[in-house]
Amino acid sequence: MWLDNQYKMVYNEVMITESLKDRRINNAETACRNAKTDWAKNFWFGVFSKLCKKYDREEYFRKTIN
Repeated sequence: MWLDNQYKMVYNEVMITESLKDRRINNAETACRNAKTDWAKNFWFGVFSKLCKKYDREEYFRKTIN
């Protein structure tokens, strides 16, 4: 039982492909750009920022926001 839970956690983290990472970042960027309210803009900007940091794409983040 314990080994199964540990395996699932590692399995989920390892199986994220580069295309999925790119798609998540692009979707957050698009949602941020299309947001109408200040709350939504702040929320999606935070999501976009966190995803870029998580997937080591800080250079893309800096290039996009400038």
